[in-house]
Amino acid sequence: MTGTLALVRLILRRDRVLLPVWIAITALLPAGIAAATTDLYAGQAARDAFSAASMSNPAQLATRGPIYAASVGGLTAWTLGSSLALIGGLVSILLVTRHTRAEEETGRRELLSSGVVGRHAPLTAALTVVLAANLLLGLLSVPGLVAAGLPAGSSLLFGLSTAAGGWAFTAVAALAAQLTASSGTARGLAVAAGGLLFALRALADTGGVPALAWLTPFGWVRLTRPYAGDHWWVLSLAAAFTAALVASAYALSTRRDLAGGLLPARPGSAGGGPSGAFGLAGRLHRTTLAGFAIGFGLLGALLGVSARGLDAQLDTPQLQELAATVGGPGARISEVFFTFVMYVLSQLVAAAALVSALRARGEEAAGRAELLLSTPVSRLRWALSHLAFAAGGPVLLLGMLGAAAGLTSGDVSGVTVATLAYLPAVWTVVGIATLLSGLLPRLAAAVSWTALGLFLAVDLLAEFELADGVVPTLSPFVHVPALLLDEPSSPVAPLVGLTVLAAGLAGAGLAFLRRRDLAPTA
Repeated sequence: MTGTLALVRLILRRDRVLLPVWIAITALLPAGIAAATTDLYAGQAARDAFSAASMSNPAQLATRGPIYAASVGGLTAWTLGSSLALIGGLVSILLVTRHTRAEEETGRRELLSSGVVGRHAPLTAALTVVLAANLLLGLLSVPGLVAAGLPAGSSLLFGLSTAAGGWAFTAVAALAAQLTASSGTARGLAVAAGGLLFALRALADTGGVPALAWLTPFGWVRLTRPYAGDHWWVLSLAAAFTAALVASAYALSTRRDLAGGLLPARPGSAGGGPSGAFGLAGRLHRTTLAGFAIGFGLLGALLGVSARGLDAQLDTPQLQELAATVGGPGARISEVFFTFVMYVLSQLVAAAALVSALRARGEEAAGRAELLLSTPVSRLRWALSHLAFAAGGPVLLLGMLGAAAGLTSGDVSGVTVATLAYLPAVWTVVGIATLLSGLLPRLAAAVSWTALGLFLAVDLLAEFELADGVVPTLSPFVHVPALLLDEPSSPVAPLVGLTVLAAGLAGAGLAFLRRRDLAPTA
């Protein structure tokens, strides 16, 4: 552990912008949701009516789970439980991977190890910072909730539950970083694991198998039941899960070589394969894309199974009225369900696309791009080879997600087309990453992931009317029309607009890349 404190200070210096922004937004959001809930549902009768409507909505059950108490605190915990676990888990995965596997991939870990630094110091420093950041943001949310009139004990449990969700995925990322030599693949494995665990929780709440919720951190976060009985002991499940995976990460780190992974890279075929920049990019991206495609295909199949028969099972006047209110006249319950869930999953696809979009920057930071560009390969061709997979990957992932969901639910064409409608929004995120890679290469990864996190926060603020004016329009996902529902406006204009915006951002990024020097360090 020698040198751990010095590495902690280095991590804090490198992330001096990202950490405060993430902690501040996450800590202030619960108090804002509590205040909005008080304003929107002033009386108990209004809260009871909202709770009953939400619990009869399969889309709400899939994304947030059941409501345990129709109080201001209970509705606040229901609104933010899974959402904060998703955001905190994503940021935790990125931070742990950045300061462990990415450091080895770029060679900086080897330089540090030549000094007075113990073998486990880098992993310990990364875990210390990320676990402490999750705990801090959870604790900082408590004063705002208490100021909103909520019980202090339940507010503390809510804050600790938020931290526990981040802790669980910190451990997942630490374990994934030991398995592969690539930081992009490690991030992909951890994000895919998060998606599967989220789908498991959604299936538990919509598929009639509530016991499955006890197998996933997304389930534990809500099963603590803050403001509805306060089940403190559930936190022990998250603590045990985190401890087990962290211990496994330490054990595995002693069994591998520096800059190596436990999953060995496969040798190339004797006869060779596709050559050139695009052939190399294909080899770099194919494993990650294949893993994501399988994961999203399974997610789609689970969603289709859980949605099958919803229109017949929940055919009540109240639910038909709810579907008509959300989706317009003639909307079906299953269509509302898919619309809500695909909206959330499209943002997970955007996270997967970011992994591919930032791969070129990773190659540059590791010094491998400089070797490739010393051959007769232009910068533009090299960058386009990676951009092609970053833009084409979401087509595969959304197609797999929509097709699998459509096959298992009985509406292949409708669900698939509605899912693919999120492509321009995902491409916009890819365009932002490409622009930043060309303009601000050293900050590209941190700012790109922060932008995606802000889009998630904007969507949440807009949903609960905590932001108005231009703020709700800042997320590209807000502009995607719900093709399964009765949309009053033409669906073509916003999709074309987002596509043009994405192309413009990517084009500007490529232009900046051609004019700047290579930046081999992150």
